[in-house]
This record gives sequence, C-alpha cells and structure tokens, in this order.
Amino acid sequence: MKKLFLFIITLSGLGIFSSCKKDFLQKDPLAQLSQNTFWKTQSDADLALAGCYNFLCRGNNAVSVSNAGAGFGGGYMFWETLTDNGYTISSGGNFSMVSTGNIEATMTGIISDAYKYSYQAIATCNLFLVRIGDIPLSQSLRNQYIGEVKFIRAYHYFLLSQLYGDCVLTLKPLSFDQASITIPRSPKSLVVDSILADLDYAAANLPNTNYNGHAVRGTALAYKAKVLLANGQYQKAADAAKLVMTENKFKLADAYSSLFLKPGQNNNPEIMFSARYSPPSFYSPQDWLFSYLNNVNVLKYLVDDYECTDGLPIQSSPLFNSTTPYANRDPRLKMSIIVPGDWRGTTAATAFDPKAAAVPSGFLPRKGIDPSRFPTTYATQSDQDWVLMRYADVLLMYAEAQNEVAGPDGTVYAAINAVRTRPDVNMPQIPLGLSATDMRTRIRHERRIEFAMEGQRFFDLKRWRFDRTIIPTIKDPNNAYRSFPLRDTIWPIPQTEIEIAKSVGNTGFKQNPGY
Repeated sequence: MKKLFLFIITLSGLGIFSSCKKDFLQKDPLAQLSQNTFWKTQSDADLALAGCYNFLCRGNNAVSVSNAGAGFGGGYMFWETLTDNGYTISSGGNFSMVSTGNIEATMTGIISDAYKYSYQAIATCNLFLVRIGDIPLSQSLRNQYIGEVKFIRAYHYFLLSQLYGDCVLTLKPLSFDQASITIPRSPKSLVVDSILADLDYAAANLPNTNYNGHAVRGTALAYKAKVLLANGQYQKAADAAKLVMTENKFKLADAYSSLFLKPGQNNNPEIMFSARYSPPSFYSPQDWLFSYLNNVNVLKYLVDDYECTDGLPIQSSPLFNSTTPYANRDPRLKMSIIVPGDWRGTTAATAFDPKAAAVPSGFLPRKGIDPSRFPTTYATQSDQDWVLMRYADVLLMYAEAQNEVAGPDGTVYAAINAVRTRPDVNMPQIPLGLSATDMRTRIRHERRIEFAMEGQRFFDLKRWRFDRTIIPTIKDPNNAYRSFPLRDTIWPIPQTEIEIAKSVGNTGFKQNPGY
C-alpha cells in the first residue's frame, strides 16, 4: 500500500521517460537512473521539459484515440457538461455522474484523474527543479527553464485548489521516508500563496515575447490574474491583467474562428497557452470525441443566451423570429455551435439533423471541430491545439476585477467592448450608464458567450458561487433535473488516497466534509 501511495503522489509523474513501463518501480531506483543516464545535457533538459508540458494532454493518450479520456487536452470540453452549457450521455470520465450530483469518493474518472494527473505532473516538475542544476547552462537559461516548470507546477496546483480545496503541498521530490508519506493537507490559502510565488518567479524569468508553445511572461501574468480573481483579490487581479495589456505582446485575433483550428492557431497573437498536438506522433482525439461520437451536446440554455445582432436578448429584440431562430444572432453562435440545418462538413449532404444523428439536446459544438474531416472516424487524427488561455480572457478578467474595485469606469467598457467588436464578431458596444451590478451581469454574460464550450464555465460558476443555484435548475434532454449537494462545491479526495494515508499513520490527511 505504501508503494501505491508513493506511485500516485510522488514518483508516478515521470512522464519524461516515455519508454518506462508500469512496473518501473521494480527496476532501477529513480535516483540511480537519473544520475547515470540522464540530466547531462541541454537536450536532456528539453526532453524533461517536454515531459512536464505533456501532462496538459494527460487523460488521453494522444497517440491512440482508443485511450482518449475526458477532461484534459483535446478532451477538455467535457468540463462544459458540468454546467448549463453542455450535456453528455457518455461514460467518459464519469462526467455524467458528476453533473447530476452523484459524486462518490470511490469514483474513478475525473474525480480521481484530476487529482492523480495533477500530482503526477507536480512530482515531475519537482524532480526537474532539483536536477536542472546538474546540467551545465547559463544562469539566465537555467532560470528560464525553472520559470517554465514553476509555471506548470502552479497551473496544476491551481486546478487542485479549485477542485479539492486544501492540498498536499510539496515543492521538492518525495521519497519513501516517514516524513514524505505523512505530509498533511495544507490550507488552501497557503497553496494559493505558493501558486502565486511560482507565477511571480515565472513572470520575472520568462521571455517577454509572444507565445510559441512555451509559457512566456504574459502567460504567467495572465494566470496570476486568474488565480487572484478566483480568490477574490480583485485589485491585484486587475493589476496583473493590466500589466499584460500595457506590455502589448498579445492582442485579439481579427478572426474569432481562427482561434480553434489549424492553421489559424499557428502564431495567433491571441493565444497565450495551449495543449499542443502534432500528428502523427502526437495527435488529439478532438474530432473523434465530439464529431464522431458526439460525446458532448450543447444545451438550449446556451443557444438562447446569444444576443441578436442589435445587442438585445432574443426575448426583447425585434430582430428575433421564432421561425428562423438562428438568424440575426451574435456571429459567435454559428462559430461555436452547430444548429439544425448547419453543414457539419463541406457539402449540403452533411446538414445536421439532430434526430438522425441521435443528438438529444438538438445542438452540437462547432468550436474546435474541423469540418474538412467530417465524417470523422475512429481513426481520425486531429491536429488542433486546445487553447487554455487567450488574450480575450485577460481583457474580461480585467473588466471583472476592475468593476469590483472601481465600478464600470472607462477601462472596463473598453475591455469588454474590445472583445465584442473584433472584426468578425462586430457586436454593438455595451450601453453606457450601467451600475456596477448591471456591468457585472454583462461581463458574466460575455464570458459565457466568448468562451462557450471551451471548458471555462464550470470554473466561472464556481468562482461566482452560481454552481449551487444554477445547476439544480438544469433540465437535461432526458427530462431529469440535475442536483447539486452543497458538498459538491469541493470534490472528495479519492478514497484510495484516504485509506493509504490512514495505513501509514498520516493523521493530517483527511477527507473533505460530506464524503
């Protein structure tokens, strides 16, 4: 049992050694393997760094769609099914169980995967940070490597803190000694402090350039704003987002649709961080999951929330006609969602019929789905990256934080209007004279529309404390209402971890309330 605990929490993160098999703990000890065969050259550092980034795509094998999983990399859209945006009947990742409030500490799927993969990534990062000193590099280059890996570690601790609250906080490799196996869970506030410290180091040591697949200064600052916003530190969040804006290394892409498919993603000035793919050696299951299997349906709640082109909701706009309900709507609707009659491929013969396609919600995602590959198959290899951070998020995070601090000043209007008025969206600007409360509602609406089906809304609802009020109102296509026990605001620690901790006398490692 002790060996299993350490496999999950500390040593199993060695994704950098892609040839290792599941029984690697029975082979040479890690320290001996590293000292004798690795950590010698800059090429070793690059391989290890790639292993750290690879965890962004964990949850799916990325070299075999048969192992495609939900919640990570090309499967990130599954997070939408936990909200009023999406629905799934797939068993992938147990998202359907989580969405209906049927969470148990013994569940497999996303409840355990988010925990397991995050700690594997953190273990890999911690090992990297210790061993990078063994490789002869200039100090500035070493600091850059360290900055990238500290950013990745912060990314995974941020996910853990949002989902599970208090975390086992370890910033160095663990071993089989008593001190390692009895580390307690640290308060979430201390975990957040550690996340921010890592992001500050990254921002200070990463190049201040456009994103090229490696985290850069702007990436770290954007995530700093996101972490601060999630923890109610509005002034600091606004300051971090503003710094990205004033340093002017990123901008909105002219074409909204260019953000989600290759080649538009290549050198896109808006993309700040992504899970990246390069077939045939490393490909995404995106088209297979969401076009062949139709694993994620879009709910009508989201479709109805898109404004008409006059900036008014469909309930009050004179442009809305119930006989042609998808005409005269925010252009992002058709760029994000496939509605009945839309072509799924490149010919009229691919027009979407929800009944024929067995899509109970009546709508499918368009965003990130390549029509040139339709009809997709089990063997379809997708090359599109999954975008995790883009400049539009920085603008809307700034607007949200600044509105909480100072109300809807001119900078708040400028930020949200920039997102609404990019050339291929061209929606009307937000009306002047709004109160802080009205502007808050507008910003929240804009986030829902701008990031529809990108996996953001689950975390937005959590931040706004709307999960507990909105989710129980959702009526799924099977005519069942969802439930949201208040305990679900944080997820249970996987029960296997609790049992292992008990077996080694780790009294500080306790289960979350209600599980």
